[in-house]
Amino acid sequence: MAEIPSQNSEIPRICIVSSLYHTTLGGLGRQAVLLTERLAQYGIQLFVIARKMDKVPFCAYDPRVKVAWVRAFRPTVHILEEKSLPNLMTSLSFSFGALYLLWTRRKEYQIVHFHGASVPLMICILPLKFLKKRVIAKIAASNQGTEAGSFRGRYGLLGWVLNRLMMKVDLFIVTSKEIEEGLRKDAIPCDRLRRIPNFVDIKVFSQGSATLKIKTKADKGLFDHQVVTFSGRLVPGKGIAVLLDAWPSIRKEFPLATLVILGEGPQRRMYEQMAASRGLLGSVLFLGHVADVSDYLQATDVYVSPSFHEGFPNALLEAMACGLPVVASRIGGVEDVIKHEVNGLLVAPGNSDELAKAVLQFLQCPEKAEEMGRQAARTIREQYAIDAVAPRYLNLYRELSQSRSA
Repeated sequence: MAEIPSQNSEIPRICIVSSLYHTTLGGLGRQAVLLTERLAQYGIQLFVIARKMDKVPFCAYDPRVKVAWVRAFRPTVHILEEKSLPNLMTSLSFSFGALYLLWTRRKEYQIVHFHGASVPLMICILPLKFLKKRVIAKIAASNQGTEAGSFRGRYGLLGWVLNRLMMKVDLFIVTSKEIEEGLRKDAIPCDRLRRIPNFVDIKVFSQGSATLKIKTKADKGLFDHQVVTFSGRLVPGKGIAVLLDAWPSIRKEFPLATLVILGEGPQRRMYEQMAASRGLLGSVLFLGHVADVSDYLQATDVYVSPSFHEGFPNALLEAMACGLPVVASRIGGVEDVIKHEVNGLLVAPGNSDELAKAVLQFLQCPEKAEEMGRQAARTIREQYAIDAVAPRYLNLYRELSQSRSA
């Protein structure tokens, strides 16, 4: 068992609530799994409340982490970003199931840590305060009108009510400057905000050798190809259409270039049709969910993140940890981790010409790509490795257990 870092004061019992709890279905779920399993290694007493889903890839969980699965509406759907009645019903059904477990198991925890500050938190916050429980909420996204920090000026009276509910949260974990600014605009007191970034397990995602890249490319039938990779949910906000717009310019300069798209989403079929209509399917591979993303990253020459909005993108951190040169949109948490022309290249969101030129910079200048990839890996090792970040959560739990409730 890993030792609890520093300070030996008692850490209270924790309940983690995460609607998504899976390593391959999105950054929020992956972060929740990584954190809880690391806390369990430290010997922290905790359990997880998560949504039970069907027809998802296999995920091996640490047996030390006990998970209470809630059966909710539409168990085969895991992407709930779009504001729609079916998605709201799914969130509500999970939220009331979570509330039932929080009530019946109220003697088993002192602090509740929500991954995401949306519907489950809204439903559960008042009963939890009635039970005199301490509540932490980690903000997953910014400026989308679905989480704390983006309600002011939206939804009229309902927005005001939601914002008042968020005032009951004891501490918010913010992963980026943009998210912090959103909470400040919603009048959340500054002393309730804590900046803790997302993290990466660098034992899983690490920089490989040139020999490994050649072998991995050969194993995947990509030998002699220039491989550009995207990993994430296939939804409009991820900028896949912009990437497909940029791809012909890249292929014109590098006829063997291959675009590898990892991930699933409701827009996959639309993007496949878009690629087919432009004659790109031979050079664009839609691979869906893959069991080992790190394996594909080892075969990658350039990683791209063309999103229109992000909280603090987990997939980007993983690519950087693997020593890849990255091209990303100049948005949100991306700007917190990437310094332009130092450890990556930043482009305007939605600008396919800029995106193509940036990717070509790396493909045309391998020395620049290698140096920026080295700097990217160094950034992750020094600032975003889970061993450096997880102890900050322990300190947060200690702090909360010793302070007065909101």
